Amino acid sequence: MSREAKIEKYVKPEEVPVFLRSLADAIENGAEGENAYLSVIEGFQRLKMSIKNEFGQTSIRVKAKPPKLKEQPDELPAETDENSVLEGKPAYKKLKKRMKSAFKLIFKTIHEGNLPPDEAVKQFIEDSRLMVTYEGYGDEYYEEYSNAVDNFEKIYQSEDLEKMHEACDALNNIKAHCHAKYD
Repeated sequence: MSREAKIEKYVKPEEVPVFLRSLADAIENGAEGENAYLSVIEGFQRLKMSIKNEFGQTSIRVKAKPPKLKEQPDELPAETDENSVLEGKPAYKKLKKRMKSAFKLIFKTIHEGNLPPDEAVKQFIEDSRLMVTYEGYGDEYYEEYSNAVDNFEKIYQSEDLEKMHEACDALNNIKAHCHAKYD
């Protein structure tokens, strides 16, 4: 399957709300009938949209990135640690990228006063515990970081947003100190 699906459409300016409603309906209920072409966005991981008025018409461009398949093997960059491959670990760079994405969502959601999604928290905690098994990437911070992750997990389970905010900030501070030294 293609890495990204694209929809390009020209409509009259007054037809934009109709298209947006069709797009929302396809996301919510699936695409069918005259809007079957919108099925390429179902289950998207990322959706980008651009709407521009051009020469009396409105140009609509939608790009949908499909979700990653769990069965796909991790791509290994050139600097991959061969020991981690033998142990079944993902490449460190890929692990860090996944952690960054999850933590960004967790951090923003908590700072907006809402509970972050369970899936993001579980993935972040699992990845954090895996990350500290890689040698040579800030080992002296691993114990402090692991304790902060355990604390965050415990607080997350209690659903105390105020304490979760503090625990999230503590994780962010440890991460910032380590990254300042190693990035």
